[in-house]
Amino acid sequence: MKNSKVKKMKKEDQDSLKFRLISDQAEIRKKALAEVKRMDIDQAMNLLVSGLESKNDDVQSDLVRTIISFKETALPYLVNGFTNPSWNIRNSVSKVIASLGEEGLNQFLELLPQNEEDVDYWMVQTLGLMGGKASDYLKRAFHHQKMRLRIAAVRASGNSRDPKLVPSLLPLLEEGGAWPLRKAAFDSLVALQNLNPAPIYEALKTASPEAKYWLIKLVAERHDPNLIQTFQGIIESDPVECKLEAINALALIEAPDIRKILVGYLAHNSWIVRKTAADVIWQHGAGALDELIKGSDASNVDIRYWSVRLLGESNEPRVFEKILDRLRDSHVSVRVAACQAIGSLGDKRGLAPLMTMLSDPSEEVRTHATLAIGQIGEKDKHQKEIPSIPSHLLPENQVSCHSCGKKIGRNFTFCPFCLKHLMYACQKCGRALEVGWKGCPDCGEPAKAKETSE
Repeated sequence: MKNSKVKKMKKEDQDSLKFRLISDQAEIRKKALAEVKRMDIDQAMNLLVSGLESKNDDVQSDLVRTIISFKETALPYLVNGFTNPSWNIRNSVSKVIASLGEEGLNQFLELLPQNEEDVDYWMVQTLGLMGGKASDYLKRAFHHQKMRLRIAAVRASGNSRDPKLVPSLLPLLEEGGAWPLRKAAFDSLVALQNLNPAPIYEALKTASPEAKYWLIKLVAERHDPNLIQTFQGIIESDPVECKLEAINALALIEAPDIRKILVGYLAHNSWIVRKTAADVIWQHGAGALDELIKGSDASNVDIRYWSVRLLGESNEPRVFEKILDRLRDSHVSVRVAACQAIGSLGDKRGLAPLMTMLSDPSEEVRTHATLAIGQIGEKDKHQKEIPSIPSHLLPENQVSCHSCGKKIGRNFTFCPFCLKHLMYACQKCGRALEVGWKGCPDCGEPAKAKETSE
């Protein structure tokens, strides 16, 4: 493959050969690659690596196959490619080195004892693509003195598909004052968690509040019913950030009692927990409707308040009576919520009950009753402004004119198109008779048709 006696090519000849190496025409590339294989290794590899800048997939594929054919002799030139100013070349070189697998790993690391920061960056990217034994070297980079390289190594681990990296990534979630590093660790754990979930579940029991926040977000994506009790424990005892994430995580789990559990948190002693529970219940819509209807009768005032508010957002006609009952609630906040809910539903049946609330002892209730009355009025006005289809144009109200055949209203006396008389009066009782009737259906008088036109 190499010939040390081959003379160095002139620059113009090299440029010409490179042009042919990246040609869109396969036959031209094939001849150019054959010529490269007969060249000195230095010239050949420099040309091949420089050609990796091409964005043509077929060109890239041919160049990579040729580079790999040089085996271990190609590696130093590929590593040198990490210093190339072209991002496309650096990225392509990384993928080629990764394709060499464990056979090229040791030599690759020997060629990189101490490097410039950019070279180290591409080194860890390459290790992430190699997997296997490369993961051990990648873990060392998790603790590199330069933060940029630590983050690069952590992000590269997500591409490794190596479950052994999960335990090494988890402690990075505890890194105080290094949000980008924690976020990088979280992103890589998202990619790897299904390969090794056990350490993540275990860490959830002992993690600091900072790390637990990330872990809850992580395991929430698994929708695991086995974590219901874990999340409930967090809601009861952990800092507020963790509580809120745990509520969101519970809402993602499909289990028979999950809606009941969430409605139960509408009675929590923390307002922000109640509000977050209400938000996730609202997102589930009709899925929690039955539990909310029950909640509107609960002994706890907070559950009644939030249940009524959410029912008002449901647009479900069957909740109207339940909400109406709460206008007589003993607590001002629930009566206010009921006024708001009736206003949101826009049901005109609520106008009369709302009028009675204008004499409520609470000014807040009176104010919201007034607002709800106006809200229903606005909705009713809007509906009236929406043009409706005339009844005679509805298909069920149309017949064909016996004279011109055009579609007309069933109750028309004259056809508006041909002005033929469509209906006749019974001469005995005056009953209107339609064309085709033999007689009057009321008195039995035979019909005597008389066509008129105007």
